[in-house]
Amino acid sequence: MSLSFDVVVVGAGHAGIEAALASARMGLRTACITLRLDRVGHLPCNCSIGGPAKGHIAREVDALGGQMGITTDYTLTHIRRVGTGKGPAVQTIRAQVCKVQYPAFMLRVLQGQSNLTLIEGLVEDILGEERVEGVLAVIDGSPVSISCPAVVLTTGTFLNGLCHEGERQTVAARHGDQAVQGLSSYLERIGVRLRRFKTGTTPRVKLSSIDLSKTEILPSEPEARAVSYLHDRYLVDRELYACYQTRTTAATHQVLSDNLQKSAMYSGQIEGVGPRYCPSIEDKIVRFAHKASHPIFLELEEWDGESVYVQGFSTSLPREVQMEALQTVPGLAEVEMIRPGYAVEYDMADPLQLGPTLMSKQMPGLFLAGQLNGTSGYEEAAGQGIVAGINSARFARDEREVVFPRDGSFIGVMIDDLVTKGVEDPYRMLTARAEHRLLLRSDNADQRLTPIAREIGLCSDERWQRFETKMNAIDSGLASLRSAFVSSAENALLESNGWAGLDNRTSLFDLLKRPAFSLADAEKLVQLAGLSLDLPYDDDAREQIELTGKYDGYIAMQRRLADKAKQLDDLHIPKTFEYSSLKGLSYETKEKLSRIRPTTVGQASRVPGVRPSDIALLIGHLRSRRKG
Repeated sequence: MSLSFDVVVVGAGHAGIEAALASARMGLRTACITLRLDRVGHLPCNCSIGGPAKGHIAREVDALGGQMGITTDYTLTHIRRVGTGKGPAVQTIRAQVCKVQYPAFMLRVLQGQSNLTLIEGLVEDILGEERVEGVLAVIDGSPVSISCPAVVLTTGTFLNGLCHEGERQTVAARHGDQAVQGLSSYLERIGVRLRRFKTGTTPRVKLSSIDLSKTEILPSEPEARAVSYLHDRYLVDRELYACYQTRTTAATHQVLSDNLQKSAMYSGQIEGVGPRYCPSIEDKIVRFAHKASHPIFLELEEWDGESVYVQGFSTSLPREVQMEALQTVPGLAEVEMIRPGYAVEYDMADPLQLGPTLMSKQMPGLFLAGQLNGTSGYEEAAGQGIVAGINSARFARDEREVVFPRDGSFIGVMIDDLVTKGVEDPYRMLTARAEHRLLLRSDNADQRLTPIAREIGLCSDERWQRFETKMNAIDSGLASLRSAFVSSAENALLESNGWAGLDNRTSLFDLLKRPAFSLADAEKLVQLAGLSLDLPYDDDAREQIELTGKYDGYIAMQRRLADKAKQLDDLHIPKTFEYSSLKGLSYETKEKLSRIRPTTVGQASRVPGVRPSDIALLIGHLRSRRKG
């Protein structure tokens, strides 16, 4: 038995879903092979989508025609805005979804997608010596050769996965899922550098056993925007859940400290490197010993279910120690555990061996996406998945690659970080990683990426019509503000309403740059002054108009800096360039650039340890070659 496709996606987690859908929606004959169809879109850790920086990526995936945001809006249980005390570059949303409905919705989408075939099976090997020619899979117990020119690996924690709960070890990728061995051997065989990383999850406890009166209630915020740009609001027709906050105590820390040697992390049992920005609870009390307590969030995982995720309590301690520590937390004195937390270590592939399209430098046609590349989080996986899906489809058609630059998206920042700087521990997206983050706000992801989605065939007519309507409203509103003027003749009117007077004739657009002057103030002023102003009623369009006015100077400054940096990214380095032959380069620069093989001077300049003087020398050499 043999099959043939244009693209084969291995795995159906958050990266695999977006990769498979992107390829199929672009018209490629696509297969998605996964061990269990009932685990498609599974949420093995928390039940949340979004949060600081992650919310930006979720909206970017949506703006590119992805599925994560749409499914979140249909399966939502809780939503809040985050970063509201900071500027617009940081603000976004954090949603929680039903862990039963979200995967079920994703499975229905995949099953209904044209050009996409779902296959339950195990991929054991990749075929092809010089480039990808297919995969070898076991389907219904029999070996099957599947031919294809492009493969996307999205194996998450499955490669040689090993779960830890105290001294107890289980060969598994996560709770209830078998590990995979064969693909690690294949990656090593083609020269991919593998390392061991570690992640973890928290205990699940029974809702009915929690004394919620001793916790702080964090209600949902129904006024928070939908995740998907296709929706005016979320699409759940019932009252959203609250979330509950409590904190660890001195007694909690004492229990954890007394049993630290029983943690798989501290006993030396775990070899893998854990996440810096999401440490286990035992790691927290060691690394932050000066803190009297740590916040704990109790998140309901399902509609009408008992399972509660104890956010902030990731651990690899034995079950009985977890239980003892939990019962010292306010509200959890009588808590009943459904399932203990555990850690999992797994093989990851060095992302320095990938290009900016996420294609392997070792094997043309092989793309890697998600946790396999050393990242953490559903959103980071989805962002890589859609990029790998787009580029695997383009590769299969022999079309030009699509590269996402740092100044265009958080997805671009993440991928550039991975393939240029590499990772020492599981990578988590942070707003601080983006040097042009005022350009990359969560609220304007559609303006940055939907035109790209339209060009490559991932933007539906419905999405494009909504986008054009919004952009026309924004352009019309900005033009109206720029053409409406007031002068010192209106100073008495301005000052009587609490607004500072004017020295010169000023447009209402320029008045918006004042901290205490809003779009609503502009509407009030034109009414009082008898002026004409044409502004949209749509909240999203109005928000974009106001932010454009408020931050006009800062946005222009960041755009100039981004354009200057882009000049280096437009200067390409030949694939066969011999750094060792360029006199004057430092030894460290020669070694790093020869190993990483950056595709542009801009990428080379971001490699840690490469000196500015070496970049100047490289630029001069490349330009002289062009002239010659």
